[in-house]
Amino acid sequence: REDMLLIKKTIDASSDLQLFLKNPIIKKDQKKAALRKIFDGKIQDITFELYELLARKDRESLLEEISNKFIELYNQHQGIIKVGVTSAKELEEAQLKALQKNIERTTGKKVEFKTNIEEELIGGLKIRIEDTVVDGSVKFKLSQLKDRLTSTEVE
Repeated sequence: REDMLLIKKTIDASSDLQLFLKNPIIKKDQKKAALRKIFDGKIQDITFELYELLARKDRESLLEEISNKFIELYNQHQGIIKVGVTSAKELEEAQLKALQKNIERTTGKKVEFKTNIEEELIGGLKIRIEDTVVDGSVKFKLSQLKDRLTSTEVE
């Protein structure tokens, strides 16, 4: 799993590497040498052999897609869910641990956070668990209050 995460992060971080791997004009040996240089000592040999197999079958452009799918299936098998947490300021470790414990208790699954900061939330949190979004931000609550006040008829 760690190998695939590293491959995914590396490819996602570099549009040049993405184009390089998908370019049919660049020879397989050049791609192989470049990847060996990038990942040498960082991934297991068997993981690199997967890339070599893909290259032999003219499918090296699928490496990113395969690593994404592997991570998705691994997480599903291990009962791990990705949770997006957006806050107005960086959360402290203790806050994240408490949130993690609460979500794990509620869902019965292990949690991996992806945190994001949006100062315009003013305060509170916006949490995304798979397809569900819970918006507890001050910005959202103020918006709801404004909607209620503007829709209320005054006699």
